[in-house]
Amino acid sequence: MRNPFKRDPDPFAPSRFGGGDLFRSARSRARKHMAHRWQWIVLGIVLVISVLGGAALYKWNQFHDRIQTAVPIDPEEEGKPFNVLLVGSDSRGDLTPEEQLELGANAVDGARADTLILGHVDPANDHVIMLQFPRDLYVPIAGTGIEGKINEALLNGRRALVETVEGLTGVRINRYIEVNIAGFRDVVNAIGGVNVCVAETVSFDPNTGFEVEVPGTIHFDGDSALRYVRSRHAFPGGDFDRIANQQRFLSAALDKVTSAGTLLRPDRLLDLIGVAEKNLRVDTSTDIRRLQAILDRFKTFDPDRYEAYIAPNFGTARVEATGASIVTADFDRIKLLGRAIANNESPAEADGVPNIDPHTVRVGFYNGVDLFEPYAANARDAVVAASGGAIEGFQVADVANAPNFRFKETTIRYEAAAEEMAQLVAAVIPGAVLEEHKTPSGVDVSVIVGDNGLETEPLLQILPIPLAKAGEEPKVCEQEGRLGDPHGG
Repeated sequence: MRNPFKRDPDPFAPSRFGGGDLFRSARSRARKHMAHRWQWIVLGIVLVISVLGGAALYKWNQFHDRIQTAVPIDPEEEGKPFNVLLVGSDSRGDLTPEEQLELGANAVDGARADTLILGHVDPANDHVIMLQFPRDLYVPIAGTGIEGKINEALLNGRRALVETVEGLTGVRINRYIEVNIAGFRDVVNAIGGVNVCVAETVSFDPNTGFEVEVPGTIHFDGDSALRYVRSRHAFPGGDFDRIANQQRFLSAALDKVTSAGTLLRPDRLLDLIGVAEKNLRVDTSTDIRRLQAILDRFKTFDPDRYEAYIAPNFGTARVEATGASIVTADFDRIKLLGRAIANNESPAEADGVPNIDPHTVRVGFYNGVDLFEPYAANARDAVVAASGGAIEGFQVADVANAPNFRFKETTIRYEAAAEEMAQLVAAVIPGAVLEEHKTPSGVDVSVIVGDNGLETEPLLQILPIPLAKAGEEPKVCEQEGRLGDPHGG
């Protein structure tokens, strides 16, 4: 059967999101696109809304019937691990046409899942696993009999969205939380704005209107905050930097909402309740106390207890019939990841291979059979392709003849310090013999093709998104920063 897709460059390759040096070049970091803009925004909205003082809880009880909605979920047993689907709807129902234009949020029909995150929590140890789905991931849409972008499942209702995610991952959803785009702006305004340090000037982003003329601590209102957390074109690392900005903003927002300046202000608490009534929807089994208990697990992004993943995929492509841009799903790896979550295991450990970014492994390919045959070059092409391709797969350090042509079996050689790297290469060449042996300078692992040839298997590896621990604020944060004028005036 002919492939219906035309392949484009791959900004969403799975290995872009794991391992490696966090301080690679800006160009390299820019390639590490996250799936879409709302990953941390949706968490921030529901977190900020939910962290309210006890004095407001009685008021929340009056709104249960307004924020709860029928969703086909299976609530977990008390104290057991559970899975929550966090949905950021792109509904613009509460934005006027002028506001949509101001915020760069164009009008859309209906509601799509602009953010879609499957969160798994083990209450026994507070361990959290977050799986984010690219909004354009092309998958079967439950109840329709057709394939489409996963964010469009919500157009067919919440049931279709939940069942689509469950069918894709094999993970049963226990809780459902949804918030729309207007909620983020309204939360920030309700708590009187948020102060965040932006340590460097930021050039004008034409897509959001965000710009920083003077670095330092900036007071963000709802509109400027939305511009900041959506902006990526002005930052050298693109979406990679945007994720860091969103985490930084959420940390500051949580500090603000739990401060005395918010908890001792009834007007602010009531404003937050009003925001929730308009923008927040949960399943009928989740009351406000349960919501607080769930979201309490997401208050910090501590790398010691938190794992984040992107749904594995093969990058972007186009549907030949329509020309629509999509992200092609790696269904095998998604199932592997989902199976680990369902078993309450770390996906990075459950894949059975070392947690090493393939692109950090320097591999030499050698012909151990015949001087006049291109065995080494053929092995290079096959192994690199199986490990993720020329950009994200193994680095090619050498292609040459072996010291002799008497190799009966294809052999993987490595020095002691590179044993895990060799195991990763062996996962791609399962029939090869592993042998501790000196390797050429600049080569971590040698692949010597023997008489028995070389067969490869795709590398089924699940790498988490690297998360940095919070550090001290730069000295520039002691001064007052200044935003540019989004209107250019």
